[in-house]
Amino acid sequence: MSHQATLTYDKQLLRRAVLAFWRRSVGISLPLALSFATIAFVWLLVDGESSWFIGALGAALAFAFAIVLAIYVVHYRSVMAKLHDMGRPQAVFTADASTFSVSSGIGSSTMQWSSVVEIWCFPGFWLLLFSKAQFITMPLETVSPEMQVFVLRAVQASGGKVIGFTAKFENVA
Repeated sequence: MSHQATLTYDKQLLRRAVLAFWRRSVGISLPLALSFATIAFVWLLVDGESSWFIGALGAALAFAFAIVLAIYVVHYRSVMAKLHDMGRPQAVFTADASTFSVSSGIGSSTMQWSSVVEIWCFPGFWLLLFSKAQFITMPLETVSPEMQVFVLRAVQASGGKVIGFTAKFENVA
């Protein structure tokens, strides 16, 4: 049985998707650790410390903040460039028992369900992850509940994880 949906994208949706990816990728522990390290750094500076350790700590903090910011900026710019390249901001998502296809104005791709290592479910959209840094956004507005369940089951059946799915799908296993 094959399922098909036309996915419609816009800047607001993609901005939310990249922010959701960034938040889940960076997590809570890294910002907490950076906050504590920054407080310690400022405390030491105010206390008059000026050793090589303070310089190294400052450089490490600057590098860490740059990496955290770069994760967001790189994905955001990439997603917006792809949206612009699409012309018409729509893609057709087709799913069957063993594969799924995505086609838009910039091309098409067919992949095995096993290529999706995780689905991160958020209100209004899902992120289908192929690696820690590679994903596609699946807006749910035009995806039927039956197709949503089908996608979740196909990913789980091929060994992928489903994270954060809503209450209406809690019995999907």
